[in-house]
Amino acid sequence: MNAAASPSPASAPLPRVSVGMPAYNAGQTIRASLDALLAQTLGDFELIVSDNASTDDTWAIVSEYAARDPRIVAIRQPKNIGANGNYTAVFRRARAPYFKWASSNDWCAPTLLARCVERLDQDPSVVLAAPRTRLFSGSVDQFTEYGRDYAFMQEQPVERFVAVGKMLALNNILNGVIRTETLAHTRLIEHYVGADVILIGHLALLGKLAQVDEPLFYRRMDRETATRLMSADALYRHHYPVRTRQALFPAWRRFGGWLNAVFTSRLSMSDRAGALAWTLRNAYWSMPALGRDLLDAAAYVVRR
Repeated sequence: MNAAASPSPASAPLPRVSVGMPAYNAGQTIRASLDALLAQTLGDFELIVSDNASTDDTWAIVSEYAARDPRIVAIRQPKNIGANGNYTAVFRRARAPYFKWASSNDWCAPTLLARCVERLDQDPSVVLAAPRTRLFSGSVDQFTEYGRDYAFMQEQPVERFVAVGKMLALNNILNGVIRTETLAHTRLIEHYVGADVILIGHLALLGKLAQVDEPLFYRRMDRETATRLMSADALYRHHYPVRTRQALFPAWRRFGGWLNAVFTSRLSMSDRAGALAWTLRNAYWSMPALGRDLLDAAAYVVRR
C-alpha cells in the first residue's frame, strides 16, 4: 500500500531547497519545529513531512499546516517503516538541488537555510554545510552550547573520511544542507544503528563538509526524542517497530556500509587503500559485536 500524500507539486517551479521532516508521535513538539522552518528568511523551499503511522495527533497537525501553506507536502505512511526508513521516504520526494533533513523535535534559527545555502553556493567542493549546535531539553531559550561540532575540510578524501570516523560524536552535521545530487549517490540512512554516521563518512569521501560558524541549530535532548538517551529497548523499537530479519547482523551491516562507501566513491588508488585500511582496523576492533551478531542470528533461527 502506498503512503497517503497531499497533491504532488511536480509541475511547480523547482524550489532552492527541499526540507524533509520525518515525524512519529511528535504532537508535543512538531508545531514549534514547523513554525521555525516556515519562518526561514530563505522562503524558496518545499517542506516534505512524512508521518510514520503516528498514534497521536501528529497527522492532524501536519494536515492543518499543509492546508494553509502550499510549500508543505504531507505524507502519511500506512504502517511504521522505522525511523531510518522514514528519513529515506522524505528524501525520495525531494526535487530541489539542495536538501535538508529536519527533525520534528528540534528548532532551526530563522537564517539557518540562508546561511547554509550561501556557503554551498560559494564553494562547489563543499557538499554539506551545517551550523553550530545548541542543546536544549525544555524551552529552546534554555540551551547549552555544544562544543564538538566539526568541519571536515581536508583536501584529501581519505583524511576527511577517517576524521569523521574518529571525531563525530553527536551527529548534528546531518541537520545541515546537502547537495541533493551528492546525497543521491549514497545509500542514505540504512536500517541499522549508526547508519547516519556512515552516511556522513560517505559524504566526506565525495566532498568537503563545511561549518557555518553560527549557532543556528537547536537540538532537543531528552529520553523521548534523542536516540543517545533512549533505553536499549526504546532504541530497538525506534529502528525496528516490528521484529524482522532486517534487525539481524547490525554490526555486519555497519561494516558493509563502510565498505560500500569506500568502493562506490571515485577515489585514487592510494585514497581507497587508506580508507579501506581504516575500515578493516575498525572492523577488527568491532569483532566482539560481529561475533554477537552471529549468536543472535542463530538464536533467531532457533526461536522461529
